[in-house]
Amino acid sequence: MPDPTTAHTPKRPARTRRRTSSGPVPVSPPEARREPLVRRGLTAGQIRELPATIDLVTAARALGVGRTKAYELARTGTFPLRVWKVGRSYRVCTSDLQTFLGLTPANAPGAAGSDRAGR
Repeated sequence: MPDPTTAHTPKRPARTRRRTSSGPVPVSPPEARREPLVRRGLTAGQIRELPATIDLVTAARALGVGRTKAYELARTGTFPLRVWKVGRSYRVCTSDLQTFLGLTPANAPGAAGSDRAGR
């Protein structure tokens, strides 16, 4: 008499892994990479050139805060800047960021990039 545990077990076809490339993916050594492994914060000039509103990750990057921590702070209402939730994303006003950091907004009278400067 056959073993009852294996008598009704259907045979499965062997699984094969689909190849996505012709060989192993080449990995360049860290010293050959052009981009830094850690994202740096934004400079004052880069912050002045930002559009009127920015996403939460960009604002956090300017403040030196990580992505995960920024979303946690925004959810709990403790992010250091005013945050608007638009649909599923968060937006921050660039002028609030510039004021918080002590930078003159680009469109303010007397700003370095303003068209009224020097008149």
